[in-house]
Amino acid sequence: MTGGPPAGGPGRRALRFVADVRPGEWALALAFAGYFFLVITTFWILKPLRTSQFLGALGAKHLPWARLVTATLVLPLGALLAWLSARVPRRGLLLGVAGAFGVGHLVFWILDPLVPPVWVHVPFYFWVDLFVTANVALFWSFLNEHVTAESAKRLFGIIGAGGMLGGILGSALAGFLAPVVGGRQLLLLTAAPTAATFVLILWLDRRLRRAREAAIPAPAPAWAEAPATSARAAWDGLAMVVRSPYLLGILAIVTAYEVSSVIADYQFSAHVAAEFPGRALGDARTAFLGRFSLATGIAGLAIQLLATSAIQRRLGLGAALAVLPLALLAGAGAFAAFPGLVAAAVWFGADATLNYGIHQTSKEALYAPTSVAEKYRAKAFIDIFGVRLAKALGAAVVWGLLAADLPLRWQAAAAIGVALLWLWAVRSTARRFDRRAAGGETASEDRGPSGSPAGLRRPGG
Repeated sequence: MTGGPPAGGPGRRALRFVADVRPGEWALALAFAGYFFLVITTFWILKPLRTSQFLGALGAKHLPWARLVTATLVLPLGALLAWLSARVPRRGLLLGVAGAFGVGHLVFWILDPLVPPVWVHVPFYFWVDLFVTANVALFWSFLNEHVTAESAKRLFGIIGAGGMLGGILGSALAGFLAPVVGGRQLLLLTAAPTAATFVLILWLDRRLRRAREAAIPAPAPAWAEAPATSARAAWDGLAMVVRSPYLLGILAIVTAYEVSSVIADYQFSAHVAAEFPGRALGDARTAFLGRFSLATGIAGLAIQLLATSAIQRRLGLGAALAVLPLALLAGAGAFAAFPGLVAAAVWFGADATLNYGIHQTSKEALYAPTSVAEKYRAKAFIDIFGVRLAKALGAAVVWGLLAADLPLRWQAAAAIGVALLWLWAVRSTARRFDRRAAGGETASEDRGPSGSPAGLRRPGG
């Protein structure tokens, strides 16, 4: 074959070390990576701004209750998405959610100079959380509808790298433009990635539709259709999780991560608020947060490209899932020994670097050997209800320790205990994943017309 390195040559081996994308898969893999890139770019333009504005309006001491409020607000959002996923065509759902949040960003831009800051900046904090919750959950569900356990381990590395690049670009825009144009103008920047998201959703829908039409004539397979209509879609997701030890294991991993992350996030935010106090330093605080996120994003991208797929394929998904809890265990230990801004930055930086760098793509791969209903209903329950309730639990832990007026080291001690439970959940869930993947336990509706896993579909088969 011409036009590339031989199959066994060093160039091909180096490429496969980063991502084992096979002939015919590149277009869809890059399109999904681009979709994720745009969602995360928007989020990281907004995240430094929303954190800075909240700290300026209310201070770090109010962050725990803000987490609790977010968990409450997300409940109706999750129920709405689950209900819509059973009734609205996939393309319409993805476009509608992206468009609704895009309009919302513009509304906050209009209100900012007209309303007292506390009445805009505090709701905006919650709005950004709802944005990322809805769009990321829908993205991964859409992706998981078209991959199998085998292709997930090969492709999620490069697709996740799209998110890492988005984090880098969004953080850079926030970090370097906030002092120049002002934080409010960052909201207008989100219009570009939102418009590009519309284009990619339409392209992906058309490409996947053509792939199904080009397949062997047969009744449309269930893996290519929307989940069955149900008025109790959200409760269906809960029931699926409760009945499945495997899904319960995923929920345990998600819960442990979110609790650990909330504790690390609070420590970092509190020290940043002390370093850049008040609303007068708002743009400087936004710039610092954006540049810190940029640094962790670059480190995370390097891990994503050079290590994630290799660890998943060579050491297994369990090893990839164990990296982050081990790192946070070390970070919490360092903070317990030497509390301060530097230790808090290292602790939270490990979270920010490794979550997108290796943990999220590894966690999402756990959903590959599940049915379409589980991918949308159970996954939606975990990603929306489970994640937010876990964040609320983490906030309650922080709030309780602050109310008891205990030294900051107690928060680190709590994080260490959670990390140990997290490692236990990783071990048991990874074993179940291996059994499902090896034993063909993926539900029959996830298989293509020939009976073999549908994989990442492409035109012609």
